[in-house]
Amino acid sequence: MSFKPNKAALAAVGIPAALLVGLRLRYPTIRDDITLIRQQFDLLFAIKDFMDRNQKVIDTFEEHARNIPNKPFIFFKDECHTYGQVDRDANKLAHFMQESGKLQVGDTVAFLLPNAPVYVSSYLACNKIGVAASFVNYNLKHHALLHCIEICEAKVVLCSKEYMESIQDIHEDLQRLGIEIWVLGYEDTAPPPGCIAVDVRRTSAEPIPSDIRKDLTVKDPSVYMYTSGTTGLPKAVVLTHSRMIKAMLITHPCKLNSDDVIYCPLPIYHGAAFGMGVCSAIRVGCSVVIAPKFSASRYWDDVRRYRATVVQYIGELCRYLLAQPPRIDDGKYAHRVRVAVGNGLRPDIWVEFQKRFNIEHIREFYAATEGNFMVMNLDDTDGTVGRYPKLIHDILGNVQIIKCDLATAEPIRNQKGHCIPLRPGETGLLVTKIDEFFSFDGYKASKEVNDKKIIRDVIKKDDQYFNTGDLMMIDNNGYVYFCDRLGDTFRWKGENVATTEVAEVLNKFPSILDSNVYGVQVPGQDGRAGMAAITLREGSNLDLRQLFKHVKENLPLYACPKFLRILPQLVITSTFKHKKTDLVKEGFDPTVVSDSLYFMDVGEETYVPLDQQMFKNIVIGKAKL
Repeated sequence: MSFKPNKAALAAVGIPAALLVGLRLRYPTIRDDITLIRQQFDLLFAIKDFMDRNQKVIDTFEEHARNIPNKPFIFFKDECHTYGQVDRDANKLAHFMQESGKLQVGDTVAFLLPNAPVYVSSYLACNKIGVAASFVNYNLKHHALLHCIEICEAKVVLCSKEYMESIQDIHEDLQRLGIEIWVLGYEDTAPPPGCIAVDVRRTSAEPIPSDIRKDLTVKDPSVYMYTSGTTGLPKAVVLTHSRMIKAMLITHPCKLNSDDVIYCPLPIYHGAAFGMGVCSAIRVGCSVVIAPKFSASRYWDDVRRYRATVVQYIGELCRYLLAQPPRIDDGKYAHRVRVAVGNGLRPDIWVEFQKRFNIEHIREFYAATEGNFMVMNLDDTDGTVGRYPKLIHDILGNVQIIKCDLATAEPIRNQKGHCIPLRPGETGLLVTKIDEFFSFDGYKASKEVNDKKIIRDVIKKDDQYFNTGDLMMIDNNGYVYFCDRLGDTFRWKGENVATTEVAEVLNKFPSILDSNVYGVQVPGQDGRAGMAAITLREGSNLDLRQLFKHVKENLPLYACPKFLRILPQLVITSTFKHKKTDLVKEGFDPTVVSDSLYFMDVGEETYVPLDQQMFKNIVIGKAKL
């Protein structure tokens, strides 16, 4: 792997003080920049070292299992699972997989598993025998669930007992595809027809020889994770062993050590939870707490109980935690909570969150599961995701903020056909250069699907950049700010929601002719809540209670439209695409919108008319979203 930064700019890292005067004209913040650059290159060379040695996550874990077998690795409820115990559990499952005769090196197993130690040991078992794991969102149902299992070409679905109902709905399709269903939790009872019970009670716990995976390189798949993307159904992001190394090292600047305890309340199928939680713990040999699910009332009690020193969040969680009634023990611990790491913490609650809960450092970061760029706040400047100053730009040259059309999300080009870089302080589309080091491994999909995420001829002819789909701003001091998302996805309750997927479900409802789905801002809430403008079939009546039941059965709750707007007809472009810009601006305010509006009332299990009083209740937080 080659890594060739600009030599002239790189020389500035070790420059004598006498030269700083001249360089400050070009790099006004050079003193701070040099410190940041050293941190960046320390991380880059650590990644390079792992890859040069073909060292994978499983190799690092097995070293810890040999050297510190009695060290606590996973805390879960009242359980403590040591490195040695998790290794034995992984060995047992790996032997079961081998003995099945179903799996070969390079195959894939799809997971439908809960947040629990079994998720981690199952991933390690797969990697021990050279098999990739597919982290399927356990909230998915029907067609979306089948789609995720099918596109990763899974040979087996490893399913926990609590998700058997979802699997049974697609059982015949899985059989048709030749995909076996292995179920956990049926050791003493007969598994459902057509399923194989995973019983490892008498299976060997002896180590799996590493020779079985000797031909795998860091460029081979380790995990498939899913993103909504812009095409409706989820896409499988290819996370190679190389990318998992980067995930394992993403918290390197946080200076974690073997004494740390990481509290992870996020779903493990998310990259942030698995990479920054589980894999970060594996890197340094520390402990991780896996919560079965996020609980705002239990979060800080868990932190105290397990003496967590590092806590994970996404922005929405921080607002839920602040919404909890003040407690006398807020911010009080018998130990030190030194780092909170995550993304999406909004500037309006940043200081309050840090102060109320007495967190020493906020390490807000920006990254995308399939992206090739990551930046992290390392100097505690409120509201920023980190710094990318001009000196780093001149050394790495891998980031551009370009002018784009906010309505179409397309880059605007100059007369030469190149994109237009924006000046510091201007908001635009973030694109990141694709090269050998900053690679884009893409999706397990066709070339056409992957090409949609690549922008060419950005700065010069034939260059390639990853399209993040995000509006960002870099100020004069190099601080990076997340502004908004472009395209056909919006974020709600920590999940990316694809508008076309929601529209597909709505359009299957008998009385709906067509639908246009988008996200709208709700005062006091992070992200955007789902709203659908719909047109009805001629002569039909909309049964609101049945519509509620329909969307609830076919979509995760976070993806269900919270607001409905009934239109006589939908506005489309000349290329037959739905226009959303005006709909998004008008939102769900009945004083602005003259069309009939409805609100999803979860308690009543129906959609109810959205009048001025209901609007007021939503705005002040009295109505449950």
